[in-house]
Amino acid sequence: MTHKLSSACIIAIVSALVATYAIPAVASVGNAEWTVLVYLDGDNNLDPDSLVDVAEMKTVGSTGKVNVIVLWDRYSEPAYLYKVLLNGLEPLAGWTVNGAPVNGQEVNMGDWHVLEAFVDYGKANYPANHFMLDLWDHGNAFGYTCWDDHDGTVLPAPAAISLSEVGQALEGSGAMDILTYDGCTIGMAEIAYELTLIPDEMNVQIGYLVASEEYIPNNGYAYNNVLKQMNEMEDMSAAAVAKMLADEYAATYSPKGEAKGTSTVNLSVIDISKIGPIGSAMKSLTDKLRAGLVEDFKYYKNLISEARGEANLGWSLNGWDKRVDLGTFLMTLSTISKDKDVKVLADQAYGIIKDAVYVANTPAMDSQSATGLGIWFPTSYRSLGNANNGGFWTLDMYQDAFGFADDAGWMGFLYAYWGRA
Repeated sequence: MTHKLSSACIIAIVSALVATYAIPAVASVGNAEWTVLVYLDGDNNLDPDSLVDVAEMKTVGSTGKVNVIVLWDRYSEPAYLYKVLLNGLEPLAGWTVNGAPVNGQEVNMGDWHVLEAFVDYGKANYPANHFMLDLWDHGNAFGYTCWDDHDGTVLPAPAAISLSEVGQALEGSGAMDILTYDGCTIGMAEIAYELTLIPDEMNVQIGYLVASEEYIPNNGYAYNNVLKQMNEMEDMSAAAVAKMLADEYAATYSPKGEAKGTSTVNLSVIDISKIGPIGSAMKSLTDKLRAGLVEDFKYYKNLISEARGEANLGWSLNGWDKRVDLGTFLMTLSTISKDKDVKVLADQAYGIIKDAVYVANTPAMDSQSATGLGIWFPTSYRSLGNANNGGFWTLDMYQDAFGFADDAGWMGFLYAYWGRA
């Protein structure tokens, strides 16, 4: 979805309202292959698009193989919990928020406690061999999603769900085979790496992150095609379904696809079990580049700038100097560097991306060699003063939000590159 241009996108969120959620048992059916949990936050300017996507879901509905459960909050209506049926919606009774049924009550979709209760309810009452959580709303590269224009609270309410709060919402839920964001710019190295840092004791096992380093069109997934394919697939493993999501998305927005006018998009499948080493690999590379900047600032500055320029795929609607394609940056460093150590280290980091990331590009993105994983890379320290770049305080936000900032040496590298070490 189009990125919400608001400073709220990257403000630290602290929940001031702690609610009690009851999750009563309901009669469950036999295990399906998949339960798809769609956290559909249409309580903002995406409300018309939520109607389109629910209509797409209803063309297939839930089947013996795939349960489709939706928590849908619209702009002019309260939230309702549904099981999606063929050509219809079945309201689900029994799930409560603050002692009141969720159907017909305004809830704050930006409160991670609501997400937690939704996931717990879905997993408890719709058992399956595999689970997918679809966070449907705006997104941004600092890991925030789900802004709610009518939060239904009196006290100050959280404005959105942060990446760390997604982890809190999933605590104790066990396996979540696919975590997908039908929202913008979540396919970032920092975000994927952060998911590898969830402590084992939280009992959260995320298999694949399916997200885009690009902007997501308002149409998002073609849910009719996605659900149809899920029900027809012989191989219904998490890897196969995740790859199908990406391929179907790219096909939808290709020149002969169903959606027109948005051809520069892609979708990535990131294997969380394989992406963890990117932190230490990048640390080795950034240490070498920082040393080079001390030794010969002009050469290494130009080297990095050229590689960064090649990796700037021109997707950003609010300034092209915040995110670049990490794989392209690494490939270019390896190709043009005269420093053999830089070549080796860049190749090693890129090898991890190739092994961990599958990307489905539209032809327009494929021609730009997009590799599916973005990274935050402002051109200069001064550029952060531009309002479109969020202000200088985003440096602290970045450091606080992502373990990658230190583990990969990325923050220190940026300061060195900017000549402010």
